[in-house]
Amino acid sequence: MKKFLAIITGLVSILAMTSCSNMSEQDIEKEIASGVVLVQNQSYYEVDLSNGAKIFFSNFDEKEGINGLATDEDSVEVSTSYGTGFFISEDGKIVTNAHVVSNTIEDKDVNKSVAEIIEALKDITLSSYNEYQEKHETAVNAYNYANYSDEVSYEDFYKLRDIKDALEEKCEEYAATYEALSNINPSESDIKYHNKISIAYNDTYVTSTTDFSSCVVAKLDTEHDLAIIQLKDKKTPEDKYIFTVEEEDPLEVYNLKENITKKISEDKNSKLFMMSFNLGPTLAMTKEGIKSQFNSGTISQRTDDRLMYSIPALPGSSGSPVVNLRGQLVAINYAGINTTQSFNYGIRVKHLRNLIMK
Repeated sequence: MKKFLAIITGLVSILAMTSCSNMSEQDIEKEIASGVVLVQNQSYYEVDLSNGAKIFFSNFDEKEGINGLATDEDSVEVSTSYGTGFFISEDGKIVTNAHVVSNTIEDKDVNKSVAEIIEALKDITLSSYNEYQEKHETAVNAYNYANYSDEVSYEDFYKLRDIKDALEEKCEEYAATYEALSNINPSESDIKYHNKISIAYNDTYVTSTTDFSSCVVAKLDTEHDLAIIQLKDKKTPEDKYIFTVEEEDPLEVYNLKENITKKISEDKNSKLFMMSFNLGPTLAMTKEGIKSQFNSGTISQRTDDRLMYSIPALPGSSGSPVVNLRGQLVAINYAGINTTQSFNYGIRVKHLRNLIMK
């Protein structure tokens, strides 16, 4: 009888131990929500051409090329994009994707687009030159006629001379511009990326850019699309949740309690959750301030570097934390598959651990 009671007591103890192992969805959401931030990137590009001139543009698209072209830095339109991030330390360090906060275009692509723009400008310049050259020839003929005709007054003669000279000056300007454009070598252009990174806290009111807190980029891992940014004051607000980056991958390592729970109840990695700012502030804006979205799914595929899961996501969710039923960080969301919103990829947390240790 005593042995039976001991077994029952042991089983009760195990059940009690496992019952508090996994967390409910509501508890996970409540715990991690304050640690997630909206990341804002305001940027533009500067191109130093080989002839010493400068051009500026807002952003670059593979299909459309350069957008928002300007010849003056003060007039270039700043491009604003958004992502998601989360705190990992008390000194203001935040994790997001590298593509959220850094330059993602290659110089060769910009140079190709610059070359196309230069060729287009040359075509426009040549067309304008030919137009003015034709007008100039007409003006020269009229001037020569007036020079030998008694029918033309001195006043009209001088007007014709002024028109001829003005048109000649225009032709010379377009000829010089065409020559200058022809001397530009796009492959020798120096491309500079200018940007300002800032964040807004979950459950706070955001009405303008002044409601964002400035950050700097601390570390980048472009191979795995990871970035660590940091608040300029290096202080994480006391009321913000700080995500733990485990030394060992929670997807691979189970402690005794987790193993027991896995066997008799539910695997801690059987379900995943993501807290994100889908579409940036567009969906996040509410009467109570900006609010992130909390979604769940399951693992569809594992590789050494990535996780594929069925958590729905939209642009703006890049850099979102992905956690398991224990609330452990297992991945950093970074990409969807084409246009589908139901299957997305995340970078496994071990790569974040490696970046932190660098």
